[in-house]
Amino acid sequence: MKKILLLVFVFFVSAMQAQIALSRRNGSPIVDGQVVAFNTVVYPACEMDFYVTNLSSTTSTNVKIACEALINNDGTGFELCFGNECLPNVEQGEIYPSIPVILGPNGRNGNFDHLLNTNAGTGNLPKDFVFRFYQINGTGNEVSNSITMTYRYDSTLSIDDINQLETSGVIVKSTLVNNELSLDVLKPSQMTLYDITGKLVYSKKLEYGVQTVDVSNLSSGVFILKFTSEEGRVSTKKILKK
Repeated sequence: MKKILLLVFVFFVSAMQAQIALSRRNGSPIVDGQVVAFNTVVYPACEMDFYVTNLSSTTSTNVKIACEALINNDGTGFELCFGNECLPNVEQGEIYPSIPVILGPNGRNGNFDHLLNTNAGTGNLPKDFVFRFYQINGTGNEVSNSITMTYRYDSTLSIDDINQLETSGVIVKSTLVNNELSLDVLKPSQMTLYDITGKLVYSKKLEYGVQTVDVSNLSSGVFILKFTSEEGRVSTKKILKK
């Protein structure tokens, strides 16, 4: 009987834990694993404003941001503003802000919180800044859900590339192909390829990383690429096979 009561108590406490959601201030959601890309370091075009929303109508929650990874950069010139802190640089492995942001039931953070890279730097592109939004309880232990997202700066990205990344997490390196289709995959996605009549001619599960797809057996012509993320978000792109 005691074991049953303990299980019920644990389930009740778990159910009471708040869940958080992440979005841009225009209302567009940012889901776990999403890449938000920019091709400029000029303000305000490079600013990623955000809201963290507490989805619980009964329980408050404490939110922090962990800098999980810095790729091709050292965090200099990357501005992070959240709660009571607005920092000009970030460091891998650090957690911000020093005092967690408290979100009341159905509450969200203020209107001025943002991520912003103003440093074009030198060397390799893209420059990725990976952050995880998470919750802690009163004793500092992590609880409930978290959301990891990547802020990417790459001056070579077109507007179409940026939209592709934000929707499906995939960049098509070139729309004019010979025997290989080159892709930069930022998160797992299902790729399907159709000819101009709508007939399915190829399908593949894409994993993280730069990769190529052999299309040498396809005839010359126009094809439609369709990418479907694990969250069900869909993007399409036309390619021309020589």
